[in-house]
Amino acid sequence: MSLDPAVAGFLSALRSAGAPPGFAGTPAEMRERMRAAIEGNWDPARFAPVEGVEDVVVSGLRLKVVRPVLDAPGPVPTVLYFHPGGFVMGSTHLTQDVARRLAHDLGAVVVSVGYRLAPEHPFPGAVEDATAALRWVHGSIGDLGGDPARVGLAGESSGANLAAVTALRARGEGLPVAGQLLASPVTNFAARYPSVEENADGYFLTRDDLDVIRTLYFGADDALAADPRVSPALTPDLSGAAPAVIGVAGFDPLRDDGTVYAARLLEVGVPTALRLYPGLIHPFFGMPGLSPAADAAVSELTGLLGALLG
Repeated sequence: MSLDPAVAGFLSALRSAGAPPGFAGTPAEMRERMRAAIEGNWDPARFAPVEGVEDVVVSGLRLKVVRPVLDAPGPVPTVLYFHPGGFVMGSTHLTQDVARRLAHDLGAVVVSVGYRLAPEHPFPGAVEDATAALRWVHGSIGDLGGDPARVGLAGESSGANLAAVTALRARGEGLPVAGQLLASPVTNFAARYPSVEENADGYFLTRDDLDVIRTLYFGADDALAADPRVSPALTPDLSGAAPAVIGVAGFDPLRDDGTVYAARLLEVGVPTALRLYPGLIHPFFGMPGLSPAADAAVSELTGLLGALLG
């Protein structure tokens, strides 16, 4: 397994520039680095075309609703998107390119969820916000122009964790979810799989980053790490969860986590498609411009989710 050449060039450039690890410093410093890196390198003129974008606030929860350009009237799928950032960074603003591409490629209304961030709002703040967003979508499905039988969840990294947790909570509350897309998910904070050591440093997300995330999100408390709302893979019974599409990268510390979660879902009969992208890194789904391979991975995973949404 070798790094994709474009990815290798990206990592080399980061090393040459002396860029600090993503989770170095205070949360405020982390967030400012992320904002500067994203806004300094994006071109909004290249974002996928959509019909409109609206900011909505529901009981303090900030949502960004992205509507697709439609060829014909009628109900469309609705997808809740949960951004990455280790539960500490990220926003609906900084991931609007991802939300717009999902809306465009799926022909779906995308509701990007601005969940509360740690450490100011540690677990279970983000989990409660994610569930509240799904309840709001189902309660507002007519206004959104959606179909209650075609609601999906999507997320990357920490956002994939929230998507997985929300899918399981939806099962318990009887809220229909047609499919879940989990890109580079973290699903088990109580385990440390071999890929964490294999890809411990030098591939953007590091082993030390994962330790910082544990500390800031739930105080590195082992008892909380075993809570299924933190580690959905530890849910005693995963049967009946929404069909899943899981994408993992070869040079990601979380590669094995996503792979094991896919296996656990398959063991209990949950339809699950697992895709491994051997030359990519974390978080490839939010960086399709990094390389043609990353762009192709995003297209494949999104297409698989689209098939579940019908």
